[in-house]
Amino acid sequence: MRWTSTTVLAISLTLGLTACARSNEPLQRQDQVRSQNVTDNKLTDPRIVAEDKDLKQGDLGIGGGGSADRPFAAQAAIPQVFPNWSVKPINGSYAENAIATAQQFMGTPYLYGSDRDDPSSFDCSDFTRWAYLSGIGMDLPLDSRSQARYVQAYSNRSYYNLNNARRGDLLFFTSFNGVNPDQYQGVSKTVDSVSHCGIYLGNGKMIHTASPRTGGVRIDNVFGNHLQWRFFMGGTVLDQK
Repeated sequence: MRWTSTTVLAISLTLGLTACARSNEPLQRQDQVRSQNVTDNKLTDPRIVAEDKDLKQGDLGIGGGGSADRPFAAQAAIPQVFPNWSVKPINGSYAENAIATAQQFMGTPYLYGSDRDDPSSFDCSDFTRWAYLSGIGMDLPLDSRSQARYVQAYSNRSYYNLNNARRGDLLFFTSFNGVNPDQYQGVSKTVDSVSHCGIYLGNGKMIHTASPRTGGVRIDNVFGNHLQWRFFMGGTVLDQK
């Protein structure tokens, strides 16, 4: 089945209308999210990631049109988007809707340049976009650099210190160079160097997808490993200017 943005918006509305009938389920689900362990150690195992070309590439080459041969759209052309207000927020927070949606895709295969209308596979920015689009009807930009620019342009809460991350925030990272911190010394971090993104869960954990070798959609710690050393910026897309 081919999914379209219109289909996803319709699903978002349906989810919002049925949320009241499952009033006890969201709280239980979020408790499970907060206590869930990382998926495994694949993302930090040198034997796995040292030659992982997909991890190193991230979504570099994916442009504003969602394909490698279409260039990034200028920041001025990025439209501001908002949640579908007909969707009922889980526990009073639209971030919880996005996280609940993201969790439904645990283990979904990684595919570089994945079809932005088909949730059977994801690259990193397709995954973050889909979580917000399917969860609350927010159609964010198609690649990690333009999502970072979106946060820079519209967010009332963006930051360059990972300690400021809050649940539901988008986190952005530069390219993978290795598993040791000294491999990131002197690396220039700019929005143009962003190649990876994910959704912060709280308690130092992030849900994201990085490569086929690391198993598709997964949960990892963001502190004490290369994700911390690669971190560029983060922020919310919900509290906007």
